[in-house]
Amino acid sequence: MARIEAEERQFSLLLALVDTRTGFTKQELFERVAGYQGQRPGDALERMFERDKDALRELGIVIDVTAPAGDDSNHESRYRVLDGVLGSPAELQFDADERDLLDLALRVWHEGGLTEESQRAALKLRADPEFRGGLPLERVPGRRVDHAPTAALVQARQRPREAPFAALKRAADRGREVVFDYLKPGERSPRTRTVQPWATVLFRGRWMLVGHDVDADDSRTFLMQRIVSPVRDRAARTPFEVPEAAAATALAKLEEIWDGATVALRVVPGSDADIRLRHRPGTEERDGLVVIHHADRHLVADELAGFGADVAVVWPEEVGALVRARLERIRDAHGGAAAAEGSAA
Repeated sequence: MARIEAEERQFSLLLALVDTRTGFTKQELFERVAGYQGQRPGDALERMFERDKDALRELGIVIDVTAPAGDDSNHESRYRVLDGVLGSPAELQFDADERDLLDLALRVWHEGGLTEESQRAALKLRADPEFRGGLPLERVPGRRVDHAPTAALVQARQRPREAPFAALKRAADRGREVVFDYLKPGERSPRTRTVQPWATVLFRGRWMLVGHDVDADDSRTFLMQRIVSPVRDRAARTPFEVPEAAAATALAKLEEIWDGATVALRVVPGSDADIRLRHRPGTEERDGLVVIHHADRHLVADELAGFGADVAVVWPEEVGALVRARLERIRDAHGGAAAAEGSAA
């Protein structure tokens, strides 16, 4: 039996609860909801059902429960979502193309990329009967159509890969401090940081945490891939406020750094490096050199070292030295010749 993710099971449960006027019993839900179907009856299934109901309620879904008189076992209780609970405001209407685009956006920005408020809104929106034209057709009970909407054909996903992402986003959403070990480039040992998280942002394909470093008493931007310990959250010692437009301000600063930090390269024509680097945002060609932008010299050195002898750094000298050091470590680790001599012109 194919494994059903919890979020898909909960969404299927919500659709079932919306699709009934009289409500369904637990047994009827177990027979029709993806993720319950085929499960062995018993305590495990009952607990799964309770967890899913709690998850929907945490997202702001109101589940109405009607129990027949004298039924103390809840076996005959009927569950449904009340009419009008999910409906969008009267002034908020979408045509078919707009619904397809919204559904496409929700598919790309999967559960990890949305705030709790956005997840709440997305779940309600996608359960709205007027919006279901943009849903994967196999998830709409009893519906058969001759063709799929455009968005239903797209299977893109934007899943954050950094392990700390979920914990940091959750802490930022809930206003809780976080503690983690952070290893800066060039340092031998990580340092423990206590941070009041403001937002998680995606910049040029890398996830970052924006927040207030409690020990440094200043705002900081932390690259998630440099967090080397589990993220622990805790109640803040003193309540803290998130500055207005904190994420937008941090992204604007990163863009400013990106615009001003450049590396000039000689690249082997037609190589993988040539193709990839020329297609980076903002890349220019000056006097036969490929000039790329970056926001972190250590990250760009990691990237350039991966191209080996196909790339030589012309300037700045600091980045060339960082690339050379990386290639020399690769050479020493493998006991053979590396392309270190080609890292800086």
